[in-house]
Amino acid sequence: MTITQLKELSKHAIKRTAPTDYSVESVNQAVCDGFKELAGSINDFLKNQYDIFNIIIENADEVVPNKVISAIGAFANVKTVKQGEKVMFRRALGKNRAKKFLTQVGLSGVYETARLDSETYTVNVKSVGGAITADFERLLDGAETLTDLMDVITEGLTDAVFVEVQKALVAAINAGARPTANKYSTDGFDAASMLKLISVVKAYGGNAIIFATQEFIAEMGADAIVPITTEGGQGIYHPQDIDAIHNTGYINLFRGTPIIQIPQSFIDESNEKTWINPRFAYVLPAGKEKVVDVVLEGATQMWSATNKDQSIEVNAYKKMGCGIVTHHNWGIYENKDITDTSYQPYGY
Repeated sequence: MTITQLKELSKHAIKRTAPTDYSVESVNQAVCDGFKELAGSINDFLKNQYDIFNIIIENADEVVPNKVISAIGAFANVKTVKQGEKVMFRRALGKNRAKKFLTQVGLSGVYETARLDSETYTVNVKSVGGAITADFERLLDGAETLTDLMDVITEGLTDAVFVEVQKALVAAINAGARPTANKYSTDGFDAASMLKLISVVKAYGGNAIIFATQEFIAEMGADAIVPITTEGGQGIYHPQDIDAIHNTGYINLFRGTPIIQIPQSFIDESNEKTWINPRFAYVLPAGKEKVVDVVLEGATQMWSATNKDQSIEVNAYKKMGCGIVTHHNWGIYENKDITDTSYQPYGY
C-alpha cells in the first residue's frame, strides 16, 4: 500500500466511513495493515515515523475542527488559521457597549476578564497537548495499533478545545462580568432558579439553549418535568418527555428550552477524572450573536522519543484559544451537589 492510499483510507477510518468496495471494518483493517508495513520493527518505525506522523497530523487537523463545530457550533464561532495568523473577531457594541466584557487567556495562562472597549479583538492562543506511550512489543503483536494512537490523539485534542471553552465560561463568572441575575449556585437542582436564568436570556430577544453534561442533566430529575395533568395525585407527563427518558435516559427539553449535552470523557484509565466539570450548565442565546470565539492555529505538531524499555513516547500539541464576550445575555448554573471530577493534565 502506498503512503497516498494509506492517507486516504485513514481519513475514512477516523471518520468511521468507507469508500467504494470497502466496509468500515475492512477500512480499519486495511489501515492497521498499512501502518504495520511502516512500523513492522523499531527500525522501520524510526525510518517511516515522519510519514506516519504526517498522516496522523492531517487527520487531526481535518477532523478536530469539524468535531468542535458539531459539538459547540450552536453558540461558538470556530475558525482555523495558519501558523502565526491572527483572526479579528468583530462584535456589535450598540447600546450594550458599557456592559461588554471579554474573558480570554492572559499572558500568565490564567483566564482574565476585562472591559471590551473596541468592536474588534483577537483571541490569544496557547499550546495544549500531551504524550502517549506505546509499547512496541504490543504494537508488533497487534495488541495496540497506530490507528488507536491516531484516535487517541484526535479525541484528546478535541476534548482539549472543550476544556478551554469551559474554563473561559467559568472564568466569566467574575463579578465584573456576571451580574447576580445571570448566575445561580445551589445545593441540588432548583427548577425555579433555572427558569429565572432562562428568562434573563430570553429578555434580550430570541430563544435560549441549555448546554450541560449528562451528569448535570441526570440530576435535574423530576423537577425538570412538569405534569400536564394529575390523576389521583399521580402526575401524568407529556409523552415526548417519557419517550426521551426511555430512549436516551435523559430529558432533552426543560419547560420549552432545548437541552444539548456537552461531550464528556475520562482522561484516566480508572474512569474517575473527567475533562469537563459536570457541576455547571450554561444557558446561552439561540439564533443571536454567538458568545464564544474559538481559534485553532497552525498544524498539529508531533514528535517521538524511544524509551529504554523500547516503548515509544509520542508527543502532540495544538495551538488553540477562545474568548468569551459577555453582554449579560447568557447565564451559568452550578449544582454544588455534583462532585467536581474535572482534572487539567496540562495545568491552568
